[in-house]
Amino acid sequence: MAQRPVDSNEIRLSRASLLADTTLVGRRFAGRLAAQVDELLRTLGDGLPSGWSLIATGAYGRGAVCPFGDVDVVLVHPPTAPERVIDDIADGLWRPMWDAGVTLRPTVHTRASLLSCAHGDLQMATALLRVRSVLGDPMAAEEIQEDALVLWHGRSNRWLRRLRDATVERWAQAGDVGALLEPDLERSRGGLSDVQALRWAVAVERADVLGVLDAPIDGLWASSEVLLAAQCEVQRATGRPGDVLLLQDQDHVAEVLGHVDADALMLQLASAGRSIDWVADRFWRRIGRLLRPAPGAVAAPVTMVGSVPGTTVVDDEVRVTSDVDAADPALTFRVAAAAAHAGLPIAASALRIMSNAVGEPPTPWSDSTRHAFISLLGAGEWVVPTVEALEQYGLFSRFLPEWDVVRSLPQRNAFHTYTVDRHLLQTVANAADHVRDVARPDLLLVGALLHDIGKGHPGDHTEVGIRLVDEILPRMGFDAEDTAVVRTLVELHLLLPETAMRRDLADPRTTENVLQAVGDLGRLELLRALTEADSRATGPSAWSSWKASLLDQLVAGVEDRLRGVRVTAVPNVADERFRAIVQEVRTDGALHLDRDEAADFTVLRIACPDRTGLFAVIVGVLALHRLDVVGADVFTSGDAIAIDRFRVAPGSALTDWADVEHDLRAAAAGAIDLTDRLDHQVRSDALTRRAATAAAAPRLDVLVTNDASDVTTMVDVRAPDGAAVLFRLSSMLAEHGIDIRSAKVATLGHEVVDVFYVQTMVDGAPAQLPVEAHADLAERLTRALTSS
Repeated sequence: MAQRPVDSNEIRLSRASLLADTTLVGRRFAGRLAAQVDELLRTLGDGLPSGWSLIATGAYGRGAVCPFGDVDVVLVHPPTAPERVIDDIADGLWRPMWDAGVTLRPTVHTRASLLSCAHGDLQMATALLRVRSVLGDPMAAEEIQEDALVLWHGRSNRWLRRLRDATVERWAQAGDVGALLEPDLERSRGGLSDVQALRWAVAVERADVLGVLDAPIDGLWASSEVLLAAQCEVQRATGRPGDVLLLQDQDHVAEVLGHVDADALMLQLASAGRSIDWVADRFWRRIGRLLRPAPGAVAAPVTMVGSVPGTTVVDDEVRVTSDVDAADPALTFRVAAAAAHAGLPIAASALRIMSNAVGEPPTPWSDSTRHAFISLLGAGEWVVPTVEALEQYGLFSRFLPEWDVVRSLPQRNAFHTYTVDRHLLQTVANAADHVRDVARPDLLLVGALLHDIGKGHPGDHTEVGIRLVDEILPRMGFDAEDTAVVRTLVELHLLLPETAMRRDLADPRTTENVLQAVGDLGRLELLRALTEADSRATGPSAWSSWKASLLDQLVAGVEDRLRGVRVTAVPNVADERFRAIVQEVRTDGALHLDRDEAADFTVLRIACPDRTGLFAVIVGVLALHRLDVVGADVFTSGDAIAIDRFRVAPGSALTDWADVEHDLRAAAAGAIDLTDRLDHQVRSDALTRRAATAAAAPRLDVLVTNDASDVTTMVDVRAPDGAAVLFRLSSMLAEHGIDIRSAKVATLGHEVVDVFYVQTMVDGAPAQLPVEAHADLAERLTRALTSS
C-alpha cells in the first residue's frame, strides 16, 4: 500500500487547531472531530489493497466523537492476506494516530471472524449494528451491518436479556445523572449509554418490544444533545479521556456552553438525564417482564394492591380502576403509596389520568390526603422513584409547590453527593428505618422531607426553611403544636452533628446548651433520627461508626439531664487499654503507643509525660506519616501524664506503626525538627489532596470565645484544607503557652473544621484565656495558616 507520509506532529497540530476552536460545540464539534479522523485515516490508508476495508463502529461509526473519546475501527482483510502484510498495513494506520494521542481502538478481522466474534460478544454484536465505511469498498460495511442485523434479529431474546442485565449492572455502579452532583455523562443512569442501549434494543424490530416504549427514541434527541455537548467540553477542558463532570470543571463548561452559571448547566443536565431515565427505566422493567418465562399464560394477572381501593396491578404496574373518583385529591398519594409499598412503578396511564383530573388540593388537606402522603413517605427506598414518577407529570409539586425550587438544584460542594431534591428524598427513605424509634414517625418523615426546603432561596436556608414550614404544615392539615415540632427539626437539624463533632462532650456546658435548644425528649429523639438519616443521605464522609458513637454520647447526656439525672463528666479516654500504657509510662518515663482498628478509623492511644506543645508534636509526626487525624481527645492525669486519643482516617493499612512510634518518641525528646521536615514534605509532595472547587472558595474563620464552656476557651477554626493545618495551629498555641485540653478535628470536603478547648495558667492555676487576649490569638492563628 502506497502511503503518503504523515507524521504524528502533523496530526497533533491538526487536532490542536480544531480543539482550540471554541465556536464549535456539541454535535457540530463532535462531527468535525469525526470528519477529521476520517480525513487522517484516509490519508494514511491511501492505496488500501483491493478486498480490504476500514470501517468505523461505535460513536465514531455514528459520526460523532469526543475530543479524547474512543475511536473504534475495524480493519477487514481477505482471508488469504499474508500476516506480514496485515501487520504492515495496520501499523501504518495505527501508529501515527497513537503517537499523536488519538485514542484509537482498532481490531483486525476477516469478515467471517468478525461475525463469528459477534455471535458471542455483546459489545461486538452491538458495535456492528451501525457501521460506516472509512476506506475501501463501501459495500463491505453495508454487508457486515446487514449480517449483524440478521444475527441480532435471530437471537433477539438472548441479546435483550444480556443488554438489560448490562444496563442494570451499570446503573448500580454509576448512579443517576439527574441526582448526582458529579455525574458520569456516559455511564450514569439517564446518560448517553442509556440512549444507545435503547437504540440497540429497538433494532430487533419486534412489535412487542416497540410496544413497551413510553416515547419514541427520537424524542430523546434533545436530551442526548445536552449531555453530548457537556461530555465534549469536559474532555476538551481536562485534555484527557473521561466522562465525569467534576465540580472543578463545571464553571468552565457552563461558560463555554453559554449558561449563566454552573447551576444553570447542572439543572439542564439533570432535566435531560431524568427524561432519558424515565423512558429507559420503564422500558427495561417491561422488557424484563416480557422475557420472563410464562408457559401457557393467557393474560397478565390483575390483582388489588393490598386493600387500597381504586388501584390494580396490571403487567407489574400500578394502575387505577375505571370506577375510581379521579378528581379525589387523595387519589394521587393513595396510588403512589400503594405503588411504593409494593415496590412497583405507577403506570403512565394512571399518572396521566391523575394529572388531568386532580386539581389544586384544598387548604387544608383532608385527613385522607395527609394520611396517604405520610404513607408514601414511609415506604423506604421506593419513595425516591415514586416521587420522581409523580414529578414527571408535575403531581408532587402540585401539592407541594415549594418543591419546584429544590428540583434538580445542585449543591456545589464536595461534602454532598446529590442534588437537593434527591438528598431530601433519600433522607426520607433513610428516616423510614427509624419510624419505630420515635413517638411521632409522621413528624419525623415530614421533617426529613422539609429539613433543607429553604435551599435555593436568598438568605440562610435554615431561616427560610422555618418560614416555609409555618406555611406548609398548616396547609397539610397539621395543627399548631405539630407545626412547632417540625419547625424545631428544620431549625435545629444541624445542632446535634455540629455539637457532637465540634464540641467537648465531657464539658457540662455542651450538654446544657443542647438541652436548652431542644427542650424535651420527644424533639430530641426526632432530631437524633433525623441526624442519622440526613448524614447517610449526604455523602460517604458524613456518617461513620465514630460519628454515631459521638452522637449517641451527646444524646445520652442530654437525655440524662432531661430526666433529671446529674452525671459527673469522666474523661472518656480513661479505659483499660489506656491504663496499661499509662502504667508503662510510670515505669520507664517513655512515650507509649497502643493501636486499635475500627471499621471507619484507627484509634491511637498515646501516653507520655506531659509538657507544653506535646499535642503539636504528636500531630506533626502523624502528618509526616501522612496519617489524617479526624478526631482527638486530650487529658492529663494527676501525676502529669498526657493521655491522648487520636482517630485516624482509613488508608493506614500500609503504615509502619513501629516507625511511627519511633518518630513519636524521637520528636517528644526534641530529636526531630518537625517544622523543617513538614515544610520540606509539603514542597516536595505533588500528591497533596485535591481541594474541590465550590461555588465560593472556603473562607478562613477563627473564633475565640469563652461562651462554650465554664472552664476552657474554645478556639474554632474553619479553613481551606491543606497540609499540616492541625500541626501549624497547635504549634502556634504551644508557642504562646496555651494548653490544649481537648480537640475536635474534621475534614468536610475542601474545608477543615478544627475546634480546640484550651486553657492558660493564671496565678499558677489553669483558667480560661482573658477576653482581651482573644482578638490577638485569632490574628496569630490566621497568620499561621496564611503565611507561606
